[in-house]
Amino acid sequence: MTGPVRSRSFAPVGSKVMIPPLMPCGHCYYCIHYPESANKCLTPVYYGRYLGFDKAPHLWGGWAEYVYVDLEMLPGTKIYRLPDDMSLRLGALSEPLTSCIRAFNRATRSGGFKWGDTVVIQGSGPIGILAVAAAQEMGAGRVICVGAPEAPRLALARKFGAEATVNIEEVTTPKARIKAVRDIVGGFGADLVMDCSGHPSAGPEGIEMLRDGGTYVEMGQFTDAGSIETSWHRICTKDLNVLGSWGFTGNDLPLGVDMLYRTRDKYPWLEMQTIYPFTEEGIGRAVADAMAMKTVKSTIVPWPELAG
Repeated sequence: MTGPVRSRSFAPVGSKVMIPPLMPCGHCYYCIHYPESANKCLTPVYYGRYLGFDKAPHLWGGWAEYVYVDLEMLPGTKIYRLPDDMSLRLGALSEPLTSCIRAFNRATRSGGFKWGDTVVIQGSGPIGILAVAAAQEMGAGRVICVGAPEAPRLALARKFGAEATVNIEEVTTPKARIKAVRDIVGGFGADLVMDCSGHPSAGPEGIEMLRDGGTYVEMGQFTDAGSIETSWHRICTKDLNVLGSWGFTGNDLPLGVDMLYRTRDKYPWLEMQTIYPFTEEGIGRAVADAMAMKTVKSTIVPWPELAG
């Protein structure tokens, strides 16, 4: 969530700010003992969700022009001021980009991602496109994207620097997609495969795109889309690292803001976004177009003059 400050309590009115949606409680087991894993807070609160209408002021925001921020009631709230010359449209990408950065950082800390590695991204939605950029900025030597449709998603992945793309609407079987990726990568397979697709079938397919000893990062299954059949023997016999990455912590967010600002002229960030007005009809179209994959990222703008 990004927007201008309207009430001067924590920043000058008109300041551009970003609020991470997840607020950890600050006093549960994970918050106290593992602050780097505060994303797994046992009693989190989400702005725009879960606050309920029973708590004053009752309408907290989310699908709204304003978000009400109460630092006394919700002291875990983190507020980051964006650079004055960063557009709110660009700033709105900091939350999903930070999820990608954290996923790559988890791979780096485990020894599974290093400078010059070959990376395959499964999925060409907003997270997949942002992961293509994050991979390059964090040291990947080659990046391949697997997804669909060609327009607008795979075409944009290549604009973001993907060396090659594999269209799952044309390469329709797992066996054929694994071969296509291995033919592009050459050698024994990719060093790292990251699932950003949200489809359970990506996992068994992705591990076969890896070289032995490679790393598989699962960050796409943010909702439970169901179970899969797989052979754990393949993970064992291929000597793989398998990591999960769930969102990010509030302390990670400056990494996303910094990467966006530093590379604002390097990648076609705003081409990701299709703008919709804050009307009942506009919101309906935004959701429908996103579900139909007609957009990469549907962005709802209450005040077009402030979007930049």
